[in-house]
Amino acid sequence: MLPPGLDPAKLRAAFLDLDGTVLHEAKPLPTAPAAIARLQATGVQCIIATGRMLTSALKVAAQLGISSPVVCYQGAMVGSAEGEILRHHPLDVPTARELLIEIEAAGYDPVAFIDEHVYVAHESETAHTYSRNAGVGYRVVGDLANWLPAPPTKLVTWGEPNEMSALRDALVPRYGHRAFIAKSLPYYLEMAAAGISKATGAEYVCELLGITSDQCIAFGDGENDIELLDWAGFGVAVAEGFEPLALHADWVCPPLSEDGVPRALEAIAAARE
Repeated sequence: MLPPGLDPAKLRAAFLDLDGTVLHEAKPLPTAPAAIARLQATGVQCIIATGRMLTSALKVAAQLGISSPVVCYQGAMVGSAEGEILRHHPLDVPTARELLIEIEAAGYDPVAFIDEHVYVAHESETAHTYSRNAGVGYRVVGDLANWLPAPPTKLVTWGEPNEMSALRDALVPRYGHRAFIAKSLPYYLEMAAAGISKATGAEYVCELLGITSDQCIAFGDGENDIELLDWAGFGVAVAEGFEPLALHADWVCPPLSEDGVPRALEAIAAARE
């Protein structure tokens, strides 16, 4: 299942989204670690590009056998495998406060990420679910907008997929020039600094590694992967994910339920071997 039109010999890096791409219900696909190891043995570095926080992403990286720098928080932060922050572009406080007020006024619970900590306004089942899926704890601080002590790396809220799409469509015309606003999963809406994306994080990692975008393949399934697939020399969308992502991809691989990404990685590795 080698992606048609791909030249495996020129690849030096593979950027991997996590949830919906190589993770199912927050756990790695059983076939993913071996596929990643096989590809890396041929000289292609596998690199995570996720909306997750660095702490959470590094836990997954260890499970997958990945030791390259990590693009996290939708590209707002790049960290090393040892947890060192290599680059950080947080959301400015005035914009963050306005977005927090808008989210709460719309009837949703916001989450703020500051210094690798998760802050919520109050206890809720959704906060528990987010904490469990990310593998991190959280702190209850009351009114987030008034409490906010420093620029947050990102904000998140959640709800039914159609509600999150409607909230995104309401916020982007007013705040799109001040913040990156996109859905990561159908029920999560995320906000980070303007001008950042997984693509800007990936570009920074490539500068560190001395490679170019045309030597990269990228895999993703969500709205927040659009920029990454546009940037990479070869972009792969995962079937049954965010449907419009296919318009930005060079190929659509089988869905998560069919181990689409691990199978593609195995095929690329076999061609390089």
